[in-house]
Amino acid sequence: MRVVTKVICDELEIIKFYINNSLTFTVEVFTVPEGYKSFANNSYLHHHDLEGTGFHENKEESIELALQDLREMIDACPG
Repeated sequence: MRVVTKVICDELEIIKFYINNSLTFTVEVFTVPEGYKSFANNSYLHHHDLEGTGFHENKEESIELALQDLREMIDACPG
């Protein structure tokens, strides 16, 4: 697995988790007054329209919550 982080501006950071050649998780992390809001999606063809969300005061927790939410949606969605 390879992780690439790109800071767009002070309020936005994009993190890509390259799992293998055909699967990538992308997390957009926004800085808000209450902490961090994260939105996760993936490159898998059958689940490309799913988006996980996470909100927490800690950035790492926000990312984990968004990825966990996305994984739960993928598991619940056939395909």
